[in-house]
Amino acid sequence: MPKPRGRGTSAEPRRTVKVSSGRARAQPHAKPGKRGGADAGAPAKRAAAARPAAPAKRASKDRAASAKRVATERAAASEKRAAAEKRAASEKRAAAERAAAPAKRASKDRAASAKRVATERAAASEKRAAADRTAASAKRASKDRAKAPAKRAAAARPAAPAKRASKDRAKAPAKRVATERPATPRIRGAKTRADEKARAAPPKRRARSGVREAASEADDADLAPPRPPELDWDDTPSDSAEEARARRWVARGEELFQQLVDHGASLHEYRADLKEGRFVWIAPGGRVSAEARARLLCSWSRATSVLVMAWADPLVSGAGIERIDGMPAEQDSVDEGGAWQIAMAAADACGAAYLYRVSSPLAWYFLALDDLTFSPKRASFHPGAPVGLVLRAIGEVREAIGSRAEPADVIRDRISALSDSLFHQARYAYRDTDWVARLERTGGCLMHLAKRIPRASYSAIAAGQRIDEWLERELAVELINALALIEDEWSLFG
Repeated sequence: MPKPRGRGTSAEPRRTVKVSSGRARAQPHAKPGKRGGADAGAPAKRAAAARPAAPAKRASKDRAASAKRVATERAAASEKRAAAEKRAASEKRAAAERAAAPAKRASKDRAASAKRVATERAAASEKRAAADRTAASAKRASKDRAKAPAKRAAAARPAAPAKRASKDRAKAPAKRVATERPATPRIRGAKTRADEKARAAPPKRRARSGVREAASEADDADLAPPRPPELDWDDTPSDSAEEARARRWVARGEELFQQLVDHGASLHEYRADLKEGRFVWIAPGGRVSAEARARLLCSWSRATSVLVMAWADPLVSGAGIERIDGMPAEQDSVDEGGAWQIAMAAADACGAAYLYRVSSPLAWYFLALDDLTFSPKRASFHPGAPVGLVLRAIGEVREAIGSRAEPADVIRDRISALSDSLFHQARYAYRDTDWVARLERTGGCLMHLAKRIPRASYSAIAAGQRIDEWLERELAVELINALALIEDEWSLFG
């Protein structure tokens, strides 16, 4: 193989490396398209320019659509939030209105009640004013009636003396002037002058004194106070409603007593069984001599002066009368006469035939009796159990001590009266029964409790007992516990 021509011994042609400047190195290398000349890259540019811009437009459209969708969603969300806030505000406002409705109604009711009270007060003031005017007119009329006799007497007296007195008063100055004027001297005898003086002077003095007396009587008649009216000494009782009712029920009581006398039962003992509504008179041998149907009207407490109607007492409401319209169920500060008047009014209202009072150490019980008979269906009488009455009385005493509403003296009197009542029932109503021992035992316990409350005496002070108007706390607690034990014991029999 022939050797190539040239200096080198290598088969490949030797490459020549030229050192170029930095500017040449900085210039970019020509792209393949430019190898053929300056216009070699033009077809590529045209191809690139000729490609459609669809992807970019689609991307921009997608971005715009997404932005619009986001804006729409945000607007819808804001509208939803606004609607929710409106609903919440409306619900809150409705709740506030519902909560404020009772207060508004209460304010309206208070305003209406205040208006009604003002109207009632105005009406009451008008009534009082009318009553005052009526009383004033009656007072003036009474004064006029009192003055009428004096006026009639003054008018009946003849006016002649007054007229004569006025004439005499008018003529008096002329007479005095004529008397004082010196007369023409005449020659008369001494005896004649004496006779004239005796005839003339005394009548003039009497006339003047009579005129003065008549004038003074007329003036006194005008200035004198009216003559007092004549007193009526009629002793017949007045016809007031209360007195008429009292006389009627007294007559009925006498009628009942006369019937008992006629049947020989006036001295017999009586018993009352309110549970059965039975009131009987018992002969000494134990036989029932008379019987009547009994209803409780009311009860009056001696210690507290409180009167309670039968329908307001839960213990005896079943054995009492029905409610009476216009009559209060309970009244305070009632004395004995007031208790009788209320009982008689209740007896009138319920149409009772007789009124009977049953007395006990604690209270009075007013009964309405009907259907009196002296041929009873049952010839024997057995009293009911006293459990209810004992429990009621002990409960009232315990409540009085616990409330501290009554002083120590009243509490002591309450307990002592209850003890006496139990002893009385054991000896009287429940004698010869099994309740005697229990009643006496309870009465003895209550008597000891009453003695625990000290009295204001020298012995108590010497013993070092503290005496106060109200019960001490320790003593009150001891009394309440003791009464509770007695109640538990009696509750076993109920």
